Amino acid sequence: MSAPVNVGDTFTSRTGAEYTVTETRDNGFTVTRTSGKEVRISARKVQQTAARLQAGERLAYQRNPKDGGISYTVAVEAGVVYALRHMLTRDDERRAYVQLDETCEGEP
Repeated sequence: MSAPVNVGDTFTSRTGAEYTVTETRDNGFTVTRTSGKEVRISARKVQQTAARLQAGERLAYQRNPKDGGISYTVAVEAGVVYALRHMLTRDDERRAYVQLDETCEGEP
């Protein structure tokens, strides 16, 4: 359901922070910020977010799931978005992530 995530992959968050994947496991992966701080992204978080996207939900930027987002923590949000990059895009007008076929804007 998610796109491949490999050790050494790098990506940038919506806010411009850079992250590197430093560990992968069956139950998720770890990203490291340029500051050296590590953040764990669970496979469950990725799967739950994918299901919500497929159900047509728009996911608000930097909000907890109960408030309609992925996570309040930008690093977690960025990691999940990276893992689901093949199925979502940013909708900056609505300040949300949406399923790719819901918009014509291209990649996140």
